[in-house]
Amino acid sequence: MLSELTSVPRTSLGAPLSIDLVAASYRASTFPQEWTQEKREREAQRYLMFLELAARSPGVRATPTRDIDELWHLHMLSPVAYHRDCMRIFGKVFDHDGGFGTGPGELPVLKAAFREFAQRWQAAYGEPYVEHLPSEADELTNCWHDCSGRCWHACSS
Repeated sequence: MLSELTSVPRTSLGAPLSIDLVAASYRASTFPQEWTQEKREREAQRYLMFLELAARSPGVRATPTRDIDELWHLHMLSPVAYHRDCMRIFGKVFDHDGGFGTGPGELPVLKAAFREFAQRWQAAYGEPYVEHLPSEADELTNCWHDCSGRCWHACSS
């Protein structure tokens, strides 16, 4: 499962996470239960890639896709494992600012940060971060956590 995924040579985190997020996803009532086993495994791998890229890019705002954010939240639901993993990967707790983008003037910063992180992802892994990187004119619809007007990237992944 997850330990097999972490041995994929595209990441260099070393040890797997302290928790099997794929197994944990089946127990979490808030996790999208319609996800297939394959999607859970793929997104768990992408979450590891996200953590690796964030660790290699200090000072750069790491902006998750909607699916990666699901795994990030799931990881934080196991605080001992999350703390242990963050200390090993980052040397500190990797902060999650879930409300960023709601304050005055934050939306343009969020959009720019997402674009920059998507470019770094493409350069690091040779694959797109999201299928479609929204343009400035794109409108939000069906936002997954009712954040239309501020959190454009989560609704586009």
